[in-house]
Amino acid sequence: MRNRDYNKELVKRGEMLIDLSLFGSPTTPDTKPKRGRPYTYPKALIFLLLLLKFSLRLPYRQTEGLARKIFSSLGVTIPNFRTLHYRLTKEEINLEDLPQIEKLQDDFVIVLDSTGLKVTNRGEWLRKKHGRRTRKGWIKLHVAFDINSKQVVSVEVTDEKTHDSQKAEELVETARQKAKEKCKRVEKVIADGGYDTHRIFRDMHERGIEACILPRSSARISGNIARDKVIRLIRRSKRVWKEASGYGKRWLVESFFSVFKRWFGEYVSHVKFENIRKEVVFKVWIINLFLNLGT
Repeated sequence: MRNRDYNKELVKRGEMLIDLSLFGSPTTPDTKPKRGRPYTYPKALIFLLLLLKFSLRLPYRQTEGLARKIFSSLGVTIPNFRTLHYRLTKEEINLEDLPQIEKLQDDFVIVLDSTGLKVTNRGEWLRKKHGRRTRKGWIKLHVAFDINSKQVVSVEVTDEKTHDSQKAEELVETARQKAKEKCKRVEKVIADGGYDTHRIFRDMHERGIEACILPRSSARISGNIARDKVIRLIRRSKRVWKEASGYGKRWLVESFFSVFKRWFGEYVSHVKFENIRKEVVFKVWIINLFLNLGT
């Protein structure tokens, strides 16, 4: 890609940050019924402000101030920072229709992987100045990444103690159900040795999905049809198996994690786990949104 075209795409990303048409009309009230008093501010406006907050790494108070300056001339009433935080905790945030199922190939391939994120950025001063040890903890972001559209198809957020393999089937099943709605199917699942379990190989085989998972070095033939087949191919030539199966495509999900951390940082700002989950999923949704619009 030429530098001129690349620069235009980056400029377009900045335009989309405040493009009201992406979220519908922020002044139109929500039509979805709820118990109690209806929300004063529509979901479209809340999502727009949250997009500004997370994309620019702003605290809630600065987000309110920036939004008031940007939208004051448009006659849009902006919620205060407390309301914005409250609505994040109450809104149901998921990937929904992003990526658009129509953009997935009829038989698409997904890569499974996970990365760690810091629970909070507090305590850096204590560690640097006084050498105190503080237990901050981590969370794990698990994704199923489509190698063609280069977007996340399904996502899970867990604590640091959850092994990658424990969320594999949920990620694949979510992607599978999305595809099934449009008569598409998950053809292949690519993953590293962290997903090498008999259960995953057996589950993928029963669903008609090819499991391109690297077995551990000590793997032995054990009667698991799908896993044994991969082991035999690797014994003949690991390089040939990787090239034929597309295992090298795993770098695409690593690139996604790199973009995620460079854009949003390596930590989350919320404390309660449910709010952390919503924050992380919303950040993934933002990246999908930009990729879905071709930038």
